[in-house]
Amino acid sequence: MAKKNAKKDAEGEKGAAVVKDEGEGNEAEEAEDEIAEGRREPMQVEIGDFVKVKQMLDESTVSAVLTLGALKVEDGYTYDYDENHYWDNVKLLLMVVACAFAMVAQFYPMPFPESRPLLGICCAAYFVASTVLQGIVTYIEQDTIMLTHAKNRQTAEKEGLRIRTTFPRFQYDYTVVVEKAETKNGPSVSQTYLITKYFTEDGWFDAEGFEEDVTKQVQQFEAKKFNKTL
Repeated sequence: MAKKNAKKDAEGEKGAAVVKDEGEGNEAEEAEDEIAEGRREPMQVEIGDFVKVKQMLDESTVSAVLTLGALKVEDGYTYDYDENHYWDNVKLLLMVVACAFAMVAQFYPMPFPESRPLLGICCAAYFVASTVLQGIVTYIEQDTIMLTHAKNRQTAEKEGLRIRTTFPRFQYDYTVVVEKAETKNGPSVSQTYLITKYFTEDGWFDAEGFEEDVTKQVQQFEAKKFNKTL
């Protein structure tokens, strides 16, 4: 009887050890998954391709702003700023309207020349929608790459951010300007980054280092340490 009990105890300890090992293995796998999710894929670009370089810098600038002030909650994370897509939605609406008139002009079942008035209306409407769209890009957005809503989790500041960037061709100076979204000619924080600090000779991009510097620039603006007042 004692031998049977001892055998059962040994089997129980062995089973507990197996469960413990499996639990530790699952925890290790979960930790590795979290690390893998936090790890970023390296990005490479041809340094001479200024359009692509600016695209990568703009995307990293937007990412730095949108991930500022991460706070873990039950269903994920919350951040300080949410992007304002108002003008993006307006442009999409204008493009849909222009495409709709173009489709009517092309496919409406009316023979020519009876369809001349309809074609004239569709062409005029397409021209107006395209002109308004180009006007938004040229005179409203200009060099703006993003707008945000007012900062989350606070009520003191009712205005979001406007982020503008410039990257002249055949130069290596990338300038980021942080200012209020609605206040024209107001105070701002402008910073010029030498891209050779963030790109290797082979074109590998240090996105995390760049985003860290942009985050500091936004925090400088939030602290009202402006370096440009018009």
